[in-house]
Amino acid sequence: MNKGIKLATGDIVGMLNADDFFAYNDIISCVAAAFVNPNVDVVYGNLDYINSNETIVRKWKAGTYIHGIFNWGWMPPHPTFYCKKLLFKNLGLYDLQYGTAADYELMLRFIHLNKVNVNYLNKTMVKMTVGGISNENYANRLKAWTFDFKAMKKNGVIFPLFCVIFKPLRKILQYT
Repeated sequence: MNKGIKLATGDIVGMLNADDFFAYNDIISCVAAAFVNPNVDVVYGNLDYINSNETIVRKWKAGTYIHGIFNWGWMPPHPTFYCKKLLFKNLGLYDLQYGTAADYELMLRFIHLNKVNVNYLNKTMVKMTVGGISNENYANRLKAWTFDFKAMKKNGVIFPLFCVIFKPLRKILQYT
């Protein structure tokens, strides 16, 4: 991701993983329209998790960002996260010491710690296949929670131990 950011020539950066795809053909247009407002630094939206048959198994409706909500386990879906490239220059790239939580740490650092201006698109932007390295087995899940906890402590989450427990609990209502 950091290599891609360094090579990017545009003003806005977003990451779409290999098995993810846009939910609609107009997603990039919607993101671009949100960035017309010069005060917007970050845009994010909703995400659907799908199985191999492309059946929706989980709907991640991120909701409007309210400062402090990261303290309650909230985070935007990273595949829907777009930001001004200038933020990477001013606030840093993905910190790889956080492993599978490098995306979470970056969003904490940008949104929660540095209070950049965010815009929520109440639209399903990406469809993502279930699975992934951090959920592959219990050892990876435990490692991911450790990375989350370290990211929370670094970026000013008030009660990181509470938050690391509450973060996965927020997902229960997202399952269909």
